[in-house]
Amino acid sequence: MTTVRLRAERAATTATYGLATGTAGAVLGGVTGGLGWALLMGGTTAVAGAQVGRSRPDRATRRHARFTNRTAGYLSTLRHDGWRLLHARPIGQDPDRVYHLCVPPSANRVVVCMDWDWPQDAQIRLDDDGLQAGGADGDIAVDWVLHAADTVAQTLNGNSEDLGHIGVAQALPVHGASVANGGHVQFHREHGDENREINVLHASVLADKLRTVPTQVTRSTRRTARTCADFLDTTFP
Repeated sequence: MTTVRLRAERAATTATYGLATGTAGAVLGGVTGGLGWALLMGGTTAVAGAQVGRSRPDRATRRHARFTNRTAGYLSTLRHDGWRLLHARPIGQDPDRVYHLCVPPSANRVVVCMDWDWPQDAQIRLDDDGLQAGGADGDIAVDWVLHAADTVAQTLNGNSEDLGHIGVAQALPVHGASVANGGHVQFHREHGDENREINVLHASVLADKLRTVPTQVTRSTRRTARTCADFLDTTFP
């Protein structure tokens, strides 16, 4: 679901709840106190109803919550290898768009994973026109995860005196669709002044592919990984 559709659905939900509760409040006010009370109670309850509607999770949020839980389950095996995992962390302006932050025991980089509503039963592949996802524009997901990774990178760089240099990587797990090339599509995308690597991974191979990220693991890097994860946990609660 695109950002425009997500915002439109949220706006419709907000308006529906505001109208329904405002009408009910106006009727009650008219019965109990005439026109003045009708206007007052109608306006007050409309505002309250809009707040309720705004706080209700839309369809995209509920779907993403399901995908987030699935991805967390696939990633959980990495904890046995010393990874630090943070799940369902909002990064950026949209609180419904949440990410997984994965810190390997080598502390050489943070892998930012984002769940997206890939079309069911489609095949995710790369061609000359970009990332194809059964008629959906997969480049939208690429843009989102890149911007989230930028935010994480800027945050890490701002604390480099304590953490040292820690890079970032981007991964897009896939549920409910197939991924070409044995479940792993890898490509590079020009982003700002960098050439960033993008990994689209079927959930079944996600943990195994991420296991290739760590470099040299020492007691010192494990301490840095723990410190980094604690810092990210506080920064992106």
